[in-house]
Amino acid sequence: MDQGGYFIINGTEKSLMTIEDLAPNRIMNSRDKDTGEITSKVFSTRFGFRGRCTVDRSVDGKLGCTLPSYTRAIELVLLLRALGLDKDEKILEQFSEYEETTNDLLLNLEYDVSKNKRDALLTIGKRAAPGQPEEYQLKRADVLLDRYLLPHVGVEPNARLAKAYYLCRMAERAILVAYKKRAPEDKDHYANKRLKITGFLMEELFRYAFQFLVKDVSYQLERANVRGRKLSLNAIVRPDALTERIKYSLATGNWVGGHTGVCQSMDRYNFISSLSFLRRITSPLARKHPHYKARDLHGTHFGRLDPNETPEGPNAGLVKNLSLCCEVTVGSEEKPVEQTLNKLGVSLKT
Repeated sequence: MDQGGYFIINGTEKSLMTIEDLAPNRIMNSRDKDTGEITSKVFSTRFGFRGRCTVDRSVDGKLGCTLPSYTRAIELVLLLRALGLDKDEKILEQFSEYEETTNDLLLNLEYDVSKNKRDALLTIGKRAAPGQPEEYQLKRADVLLDRYLLPHVGVEPNARLAKAYYLCRMAERAILVAYKKRAPEDKDHYANKRLKITGFLMEELFRYAFQFLVKDVSYQLERANVRGRKLSLNAIVRPDALTERIKYSLATGNWVGGHTGVCQSMDRYNFISSLSFLRRITSPLARKHPHYKARDLHGTHFGRLDPNETPEGPNAGLVKNLSLCCEVTVGSEEKPVEQTLNKLGVSLKT
């Protein structure tokens, strides 16, 4: 009996590979062996947008933050003031009472030149939009803080305080790792991994194709308006704009985000080989580099991944297979959880 789980594209059976990736919206700490710099990073993901936000601690104790779509690093204290923690006492209250943590914070507070929230916002705006009017600079700073800084926490102005608390936690972890009070996170631990299965991959592809369809409809409307033509639904909404992009990705395996080989032809040598093919997991890491730790077996693979079934050669350890009785769970919506917490009396600290 055929177990399903594949697509038929142009008469060929195609299956989507499960992609292994680092868990989004999760703080990960690492130490640079050459420079000694400590980095706390999080891949903040919200509705298809994925941005890398980091808090870096240099060897001399200075703390800086990097945001997506903004090339320069921003001082942590400056960013916290812009988010609403405008007083030194409020900033110090968000950290533990370790002597090392307090010393690092006092050092960063001494280097900070901003006095209040508006000064901090204006400083960020001047760096993001140099030479522009002050109103535009403030608006640009607001866009950076709301849309690009930790979007998974929120994209509204009322979420800025929560973002400030989140950055404080990231900074504290970096400081504790620097003084060896805390061990860096193990990237190969399977609690820090997520599997992108067929539903998630098709969601990404449909979002990309639908965005292109919306842009195409907008272009067709503008062109019809300029030429003074009568609007026709068949001419404005072209179904091919959506369908062809989905078919192209499924036929070639070229996916959103530059991934290749996501969709492959089914292995029909026998029933066991086809079943194994449907449970295959691929890693996005480059095959040319050693990646010794990523290729090794980890204790958390037990019961989840087959320790024996992996190919030889450059794909060894990077192409894996799910265990026979392993099941992949999917995430749940955040709003019902937030509503339940609100009913229980949980609220954001202000």
